[in-house]
Amino acid sequence: MASQPQPGDEAAAPGAGNGSGPAPAGFDLRLLDGFSLEQDGRVLRMPHSARRLVAFLGVRGRCGRVEIAGTLWPDVPESRAQASLRTVLWRLNRLTARPLVTGQESLALSSGVVVDVRMFVATAWRVLNDSDALNGSSPLSALTTMGELLPGWYEDWVIFERERLRQLQMHALEAVAKQLIKAERYAEAIEAAMAAVRLEPLRESATRALITAHLAENNVIEALRQFETFRDGLTSELGVAPTPDLERLVRSGLEGEAGG
Repeated sequence: MASQPQPGDEAAAPGAGNGSGPAPAGFDLRLLDGFSLEQDGRVLRMPHSARRLVAFLGVRGRCGRVEIAGTLWPDVPESRAQASLRTVLWRLNRLTARPLVTGQESLALSSGVVVDVRMFVATAWRVLNDSDALNGSSPLSALTTMGELLPGWYEDWVIFERERLRQLQMHALEAVAKQLIKAERYAEAIEAAMAAVRLEPLRESATRALITAHLAENNVIEALRQFETFRDGLTSELGVAPTPDLERLVRSGLEGEAGG
């Protein structure tokens, strides 16, 4: 009789790590607005310890065992953390016929796992690195509707990654707003800039993008209103004034309106 798998067994099925095993399963991992893992449209249930590992690898990508164990079990001795990791891997290995996690000394999600966080990050960096990003499918919807990473999770690594994604989202929204203004797509530019302002109302670069979009379509009143809202917020919250550059931008719009 074949021996039963033990908690110390590796996560990958034979051949999974070297390309000789079966084709990757179709997994769909969603980490924005909550954790959800599906295989071919079927929701997979798993204990929280397993969800933590899957989420970590979904966000961070391939990592060594020592880093994973130390991050997910930071308050216990290393030997115990490594034992907890082996137990979780054993449980995941029993969850599906095809491997969800592969690797030996370093671990990663199977190549068949589609992760919403990675798709968002790829979209954001495409906008930031490619001035012609608007020539293909519009990234605006993905950038404006991104949900919060793992809401209700308060582990240090989650909090760090949540803020990293928020910063990336704001930079991408500002970049796409500028590209849309250049393309004279002002309504979309305003939508992108307003999404950035909602994320951080006191971020001057976001407000500048919104004011610039209003001025580009000759909507000076809206530009002035946005400036005054931003200025009042800075004064009441931080006790500081907008930069002279932002004031000059608004003044140029007002002077242009008067001259017209």
